[in-house]
Amino acid sequence: MSKKNEQVLPNVTNIKSTETYTLPSKGLVYNPEDKIPASITLRRMTTKEDKIRMRNESDNLIRKQILQACIMDKDVDAGKLKIMDANFLLFRLRSLSLLDDIYKVVCRCRSCGTEFIHEVELSKVPIEYMSESKLKNFKVELPICGAKIDFKYPSLNDIIRMSEDLNAYMEQFPNADLNEVMYTSSSVLYIDKINGDRPMLEQLEDWMDGLDILDSRALADVIRNVDNLYGFSTKLKTKCPKCSSEITHGLPITSELFNPSK
Repeated sequence: MSKKNEQVLPNVTNIKSTETYTLPSKGLVYNPEDKIPASITLRRMTTKEDKIRMRNESDNLIRKQILQACIMDKDVDAGKLKIMDANFLLFRLRSLSLLDDIYKVVCRCRSCGTEFIHEVELSKVPIEYMSESKLKNFKVELPICGAKIDFKYPSLNDIIRMSEDLNAYMEQFPNADLNEVMYTSSSVLYIDKINGDRPMLEQLEDWMDGLDILDSRALADVIRNVDNLYGFSTKLKTKCPKCSSEITHGLPITSELFNPSK
């Protein structure tokens, strides 16, 4: 076989079969009944988990199933993991299993329109950790209606259910505009209580629709800020290879996660 066609294998010396990771949330964003600890141990994927990727199911459900299979902590339900923690563990599982630290992110320059690939070293991506002081950002009073909002982070199960509900709605109403339907759906996932009460989903959706536009935008701003309190940095920087403009991006989950391109 010529060297040109040889398969390049990762360095498998001192390979680890399991690894324990401190969650970016440090377990601070969970209720006791969630039974999510500050650290979680993962094992390397096997062919059985790789086959899960082939299932005809939603991406988030597949990721949940892969995570659940590789989590060694017996009381941990992967579906209860908040999205930031779940994504963190998925990237760590990738590195642990594939021994591949390079993650390719497709970027598009806003200045000249050039599309290119930024090869990110996952082990060097900064991680923001949750703290008790940051939890103070989970409450806000809206400027117009004065409603006091307690926030929460959506779990992997929450995202899966929302996706299923949206798909069912669009099947029932195929002419509906998905962007309009999505306008408040994602925000609803972050609201825990309004003025101390925990509303039903239908009540919450009606309440959102009736919000003053300034309250609605204030709510969206707070959710964006809350989203950046912990997890992988969303401010990874690179430069456009054509015009040298600086580009900032996060870590989107794509097919590169467990099927990296060569």
